[in-house]
Amino acid sequence: MARDTVYRRKTPTGAVNAVKDMVKDKGIGPRSAYPLMSFKELPEWMQDSRYIRTGYRQETRSYWECAKTVFGQPHNESVNIWSHLIGFIIFAVFCLQTTLAASSLFDIVPTALFSTPPRILSAPLIFGLGAKATLPITIEDLVVFYAFLLGGMACLGLSASYHCFHCHSEPVSAAWNRCDYAGIVLLITGSFYPAAYYGFYCHRVWQGVYIFGITGIGLATLCTVTLKRFRTPAFRWIRTGLFLAMGLSGIIPVLHGVFLYGFDGAEKAFSFYYITSHGALYVIGALIYGFRVPEKWYPGHFDIWFSSHQIFHWCVLAAALIHYRGVILAMGHWHMPENSCSLGGGVE
Repeated sequence: MARDTVYRRKTPTGAVNAVKDMVKDKGIGPRSAYPLMSFKELPEWMQDSRYIRTGYRQETRSYWECAKTVFGQPHNESVNIWSHLIGFIIFAVFCLQTTLAASSLFDIVPTALFSTPPRILSAPLIFGLGAKATLPITIEDLVVFYAFLLGGMACLGLSASYHCFHCHSEPVSAAWNRCDYAGIVLLITGSFYPAAYYGFYCHRVWQGVYIFGITGIGLATLCTVTLKRFRTPAFRWIRTGLFLAMGLSGIIPVLHGVFLYGFDGAEKAFSFYYITSHGALYVIGALIYGFRVPEKWYPGHFDIWFSSHQIFHWCVLAAALIHYRGVILAMGHWHMPENSCSLGGGVE
């Protein structure tokens, strides 16, 4: 003890610190958490919101180093990563559940795909419907259901990946950013398929019009959002507006459904209140992100927690889960024997 004390007194402070730094650099002894940067210290390509002033990760140029930051000290991308990583896992479980149920319960025949009338595969439908009896299911049901689930997995998984690897380097960040935008398009498009399919279950012409319509809009949007210029901060409102326009295009089939069935009938046919709640959450989240509140009001106070982008992420996840439940209920309605199209669909 005394010998250590004498050594410390005779050794210059700067030399001690230099030795400590060398030990850390060589990997000898415990390594401290990675350093975080302020907005002013960032290279221009990493600068996005001047209202988020601290908590930025340094450029790593390593996928492994980026991945390690997911489990390290909190930074201003931690919530963005974990919110959608958790969502990706949830939707992966939903997808696995659907696959296991389909493979074990249904004798799926490929030639039945989109047959007219659709070939019915009778078996218990266990997708969260509990005691709602034995229901028939078609290949088409699985197609639109998978479109939504895979769209959700793509959006949430690509979003989490982008926010994780954003600090790698400028070209890698740009590539993952385009993947992130593509994932949003896939989720919106995939969400439309079951809504249009069940919303116009007994109106096949309109069903096809809306499904092919959203597919065309989705492809056009996908081509636009993958342009390199589109990811810059100057295009933030254009990005927000384009995604809002794509989402709000769903108002037309929703109003059409209400016209056909009335509000109560629309709730039975395509889970009207779930659909509108899901859409409202998307719009609210997008507007919060676009206006950058609350950090715009109190710069520097929401650097790590509760920034607009984080709120937007939670809104997207909540909306997707609400939509999942709505799809389940709509599927259940149309596969009850008393709700067949020949009997009026049970939406009077």
